[in-house]
Amino acid sequence: MVNLPIMPITLAQVEGPAATPAVSAAAPAAPGKSESIFDQVLGRAVDALDSVSQTEMNANRLIDDYIAGKVELSDVMIATSKMTIAVQLAVTTITNAVSTFKEITQMQI
Repeated sequence: MVNLPIMPITLAQVEGPAATPAVSAAAPAAPGKSESIFDQVLGRAVDALDSVSQTEMNANRLIDDYIAGKVELSDVMIATSKMTIAVQLAVTTITNAVSTFKEITQMQI
């Protein structure tokens, strides 16, 4: 059996660089407060979920436009596939994060 490395996929790879907002820079902290790493990661996660929400709204808009005869079926199918992949990625990521958090909180010190 050959062990192949599992490479993580990002939302930017699913949607393309133009569709994903810049989440690499954390929001500036309030004056006098330093932002923890957890706050930065949580902020990036919220931004990524906003991106998934935008993808879903775009797919729904294209479905409405298809019904009105404004776009082709192929455009709707591509947007729906992107939305499905983005939602699956988000659900998997959240599930893994929750599982990891549970494991950390149950560790003996």
